[in-house]
Amino acid sequence: MSRALTIIAEIAPGARPALDAALATIAADLHGNDVLRPGTLPATHFCRWVIVDDRRGELPALLVMESNHDGDARGYLAALAAAAPAGLDALFGCCVAYPAAGAADAAAFVAWARARSHRAAAFYRAYPGVTQAQVVNDAAVHDGIRAFLDAHRDELIGLAPVEVHARIRAHLRELARHRGLDITPQGDGEAAIALRKVGVYVAVAVALVLALALLPVTAPLFAWAYVTMRRKEQTDVPARYPHPVRDPDGLRADEDHVIQNQLTHVVDVKPGRFRLGLLRVVLFAIDVLARVWFVRGDLGGIVTIHFARWVVLPDRRPGIATPRHRLLFFSNYDGSWEAYLGEFIDRASGGLTAVWSNTDGFPRTTKLKEQGADDEETFKNWTRDHQIPTQVWWSGVPTATVQNVRNDVWIRRRLDRPMTEPELDQWLSQL
Repeated sequence: MSRALTIIAEIAPGARPALDAALATIAADLHGNDVLRPGTLPATHFCRWVIVDDRRGELPALLVMESNHDGDARGYLAALAAAAPAGLDALFGCCVAYPAAGAADAAAFVAWARARSHRAAAFYRAYPGVTQAQVVNDAAVHDGIRAFLDAHRDELIGLAPVEVHARIRAHLRELARHRGLDITPQGDGEAAIALRKVGVYVAVAVALVLALALLPVTAPLFAWAYVTMRRKEQTDVPARYPHPVRDPDGLRADEDHVIQNQLTHVVDVKPGRFRLGLLRVVLFAIDVLARVWFVRGDLGGIVTIHFARWVVLPDRRPGIATPRHRLLFFSNYDGSWEAYLGEFIDRASGGLTAVWSNTDGFPRTTKLKEQGADDEETFKNWTRDHQIPTQVWWSGVPTATVQNVRNDVWIRRRLDRPMTEPELDQWLSQL
């Protein structure tokens, strides 16, 4: 099961030049640099290192590592320390209170990193239950099938689907022995998905029963929350963008080099406990939906996102009357920035409005999820205005779309198991 790891550490005074240089070296040559090669990190789907500065200069500069990985956090961090101790030291060694012995002391490194790990308030993955090793394996299996079909096309034409499948299976069994590929049949996890849905239904039913039982308390509470939300919406001050946002950080220059792109976005949460609480409620709902309903490669109809997460970064400065909590958003997606934002607007406008209407400058919203992102030009300008450069970004599947990955997995899971004739026809059509 893929998981989200977000390490957020304060950059030590005077260490910024060394950190900038190390990140630039990695970014210049992801596969051959002498600092840290992300491809050597075990069980990692995507990862990035990004510096989060504060435009106002009130909050310390932060180094954030965001990783989508397999296995539990403790074991993963220990594996990172074993795989790239010098690289981790070059980066995190520029942060406050980093262990003196560095990642060579794996236990100390794991403890330091876990203390600075922030749980994702909402986390989406397009292919849950699929490890990074499986993604690589299943792509190789699909490539092997294509190569076999290309080499034997003439003799396969006219054969019954069951015979074609049998010959492909026999070839792949031989290929698996020589290349170590895994072609064992595997279920789709439908039973577990159904069980999680039942659990959610039960939880909702229990919550409704309790709400009805406590109606004298819950009714006024919900009425107060709705009235408060509407009053705040009417007095919100959205950002104004009379012209397209300039790009002083060169964000556009880093996009569209491969089939995938990434986005790192940070914005202040609107002041007050009400907005922060409402934001957390919305993100909790999205997290449940992402774990239970959006498990087949689409997030509210968006089919281009590999992994995405929202992380609330609390302002823990002592004695601050009005804390500046921030919302971090990380996305790894297919296609261009324009197409990605357009898909968000067309297919998930209500959900993204419900989230970001609680943050500064978002287009005017009503009833939590109406209007907002429907103002396409303002929304895109607002998004670009709060997007920040990602110093290092790495993808474990740089040439594959979400649908490529899911199709490879679907084909491999059915390669070596009995199928009905309609299932065989569908399987062959997917090749």
